[in-house]
Amino acid sequence: MDSKEPRRASASRSTLAIITDPGQANPFGSIHGGVILRLADECGALAAFRHSGGPVVTTAAIDGFVFIDPVRVGERVELISEVTYVGRTSMEARIDVYAESMSDPNPRKVGSGYGVYVSLDPSGNPCPVPPLLSETEADLVRDEAARHRQAARLARREAERGR
Repeated sequence: MDSKEPRRASASRSTLAIITDPGQANPFGSIHGGVILRLADECGALAAFRHSGGPVVTTAAIDGFVFIDPVRVGERVELISEVTYVGRTSMEARIDVYAESMSDPNPRKVGSGYGVYVSLDPSGNPCPVPPLLSETEADLVRDEAARHRQAARLARREAERGR
């Protein structure tokens, strides 16, 4: 496949799962948010890597991440990510996080957000990525929402540069 040929979002879908342990928890038995964010970043980067085709992606932002429910020690955590927006050299991936107790095999959503990644060439310079294929009405809705998120991110970035 030509590296610039549009790619479906589903081709980037990535998952990562772990069983949490006491070393990842605070004194109250909940897993630190930073542990979840690190896993989210890894899972989102994998989706971006799959979309871009490599060789390297780097994190530009973790955006709008919301924790819905605590994760407890001993629970299985599964993260699912998929590319939802593509610029010239950057990609946004939605990342959803689920937790599952070993005594109740019904996963519950515990967090979600977006990661933004930039594709780099072997010299470490940003390089173009394939467009995101939009085939359905749902894809077009996804694209419109993603354009709004990207515009808001760029505005926040400019505001920070001006400080």
